[in-house]
Parts: sequence; C-alpha cells; structure tokens
Amino acid sequence: MQLTVFGSSSPQTPPEHLAEAAALGTAIAARGDVLVNGAGGSGCMGAITGACLAAGGRVKGVILRAFHDAGLTHPDIADLHIAETMRERKRLLGHQTDAYLVLPGGPGTWEEFWEVAVERQVGTHERPLILINHQGFYDGFLAQSRRAHAEGFFYGAVEELFAVVPDAAAALALLHHDDAPEPSCS
Repeated sequence: MQLTVFGSSSPQTPPEHLAEAAALGTAIAARGDVLVNGAGGSGCMGAITGACLAAGGRVKGVILRAFHDAGLTHPDIADLHIAETMRERKRLLGHQTDAYLVLPGGPGTWEEFWEVAVERQVGTHERPLILINHQGFYDGFLAQSRRAHAEGFFYGAVEELFAVVPDAAAALALLHHDDAPEPSCS
C-alpha cells in the first residue's frame, strides 16, 4: 500500500509524539508499504521518514520549494518531488495513495486532514482517513467535531468520515484488516 501520512514538522514536537511517528515509520517499512509525506526533516515528518528508511522502507517525499530552499528537506529521501505551490504539493501527496493517516500536528496538519475529510464527505474519494489520537492529542478536536455534528454544522457522523485509533499499530492493523480492536471516536 502507498500511505500518505500527515504530521508535525515542528522541531519542538514532544518526544512522545516523535517516538510514535518513528514506530509508524518502522511498521510501514516492515509491512512493505510505501510512505508518502511532506519530506520535512524535523517533527513527526522527520521521525517517521528516518525510521522508515532505517528499517529498509521506501519513502516518497513531496516538499514545497520554499521549504526545500530553506534547507528543511529530510536529507535521506531519494524519491523527492519539489512542488511550486501548496495546491500542487497536496495533489502530489494524494496522488495514487491508498489511505491517509494523521499523526499529531498543528494547523498545517489539520488543514491537510480537513481537506481530505471534506473530499470524502462530498464523494471525491473513498480512501480511508485515519486519525491517530496518540495520548489523546485529538480529544478536543473530536469533541468539537461531535458538537458541530450535534448542532447541524457537520453532515454525517464523524465515524463516516474518518476512523480514530490510539496508535500507529492500530492504524496499520485497521488498514491491513488484522485482528484489532474496532476504531472509535473517543
């Protein structure tokens, strides 16, 4: 499978989230899946890329030229695409992907997540979208989504747009249909 993973690129990402990103990268490589991400060298992006490559996996990176020119690209990505605009970057991140996974992150990660969720909602695609709620990072996000649904601003139940899992192992188990607990929105 080709898996697009969104997550932080901040060098201030807490160590526990870096460890979870690295665990996901290692697991992606072990399963023979291909990691596609924003090619950043720090934060969750750097951790997942480094771990995937260290475990012998394949990584396709897509980075904005401005970030690449600023020296923010992970140095070990061989399959690198440099996009001129954010729109082009997001198109390339989703090109031929089989699923989207979302690690902890900030506004850029959230924007990528919501774009994919809205595309699912309007029927542009049906690829899985999985939110990795590591250590409850997205609890507030989920509460707001449920409130928006309850008040009529969110069409369809949250569970119809995306799955929520507690960690990387559960995300890959869900995608590969392993015996795993059912995802929840808690």
